[in-house]
Formats: sequence, structure tokens, C-alpha cells
Amino acid sequence: MLEIGCGTGRALAHLAQRGVKATGVDLSPVMVARTTERWGATGAQFHCAEVLDYLGSTAEAYDAVYSIFGAAWFTDPSKLFPLVRKRLNPGGVFVFSQPPAIPGAYGPQGMYKGGFAGKAMFTYRYSYRPPVWERLLTRAGFATAEARILDAPTPGHIGTLLARAQA
Repeated sequence: MLEIGCGTGRALAHLAQRGVKATGVDLSPVMVARTTERWGATGAQFHCAEVLDYLGSTAEAYDAVYSIFGAAWFTDPSKLFPLVRKRLNPGGVFVFSQPPAIPGAYGPQGMYKGGFAGKAMFTYRYSYRPPVWERLLTRAGFATAEARILDAPTPGHIGTLLARAQA
């Protein structure tokens, strides 16, 4: 199993403690050092890399790849999805979650990182309606794709976009 944008590593550690071969990749060397120190004994493996570089260079194949408000939100899907598909075993599953798109604000959205103080650093996040996510996934070679918005537990709060695709 591969988590792209693994951040704190908690989800991978949980899986590794239950016998799952768990691998994570994250762009932040600070986060990877922390997760390795905290969760390395669980058997989970953490790699510091840009997700497109990692997926393009690894020979590993996975039964599942997932992203929890992680790399799938911040990586161009036209580049990411074909690489994820290539790294999945037959029948493998790709699942990701992130905030749903703000109505009328679709496609890549620029945002500053780390607040508005200090050196200007920015990134892009990608936001689409569920049918567009489904098309992007099937165009990348997935056999099936489903995306939907789950309501928040509290009415009026922000829900979660959940997408699932199978190789």
C-alpha cells in the first residue's frame, strides 16, 4: 500500500501495525524525518520525494494507492493519475479525499504556503466537480471511477470529496 503525501504517517503506521506492507512518500524532509522517527518501528517505510518523481522512478507495484488531503490535491491530475495507474497491480485501487471544489472555482487554484509572511512560496491545488474527476481517472486508464461529495457531519460545514478508481 502506498500513501502519497503521507504527512504525519499515522494512517500508514496504523496499517503497518496490522501487518500491511505500508509505504509513504512526502515532499517535506522535516515530516519524513519525524514520521520515520516516530513510526519507523511499525514497519512502515517513508520516502522523501516529489510524488511524480517517486512514481516515475520506482519499480514497486501496489495493490492500493491513497491520498488523504495529500498529494492528489496538490498534483496535476493529468500527470499524477497515469503514474498512479502504472504503479497499481491489476485490480488495484486508487482512493483520494480532499475538500470539494468551491462552486464556480474549478481547475488549478493557486495558494500561498505558510501564511502571508516571509518568502513568497506558493503551490497549486486542483479542484473539480465529481464527474470531471471521474473523466480524468478513466482517461488515465482506470477501468472504473467514482467521485462524490460526502456531507459534513454538521449541516452547513464543508464536506469531503471522495474518489475511487480501480485498475
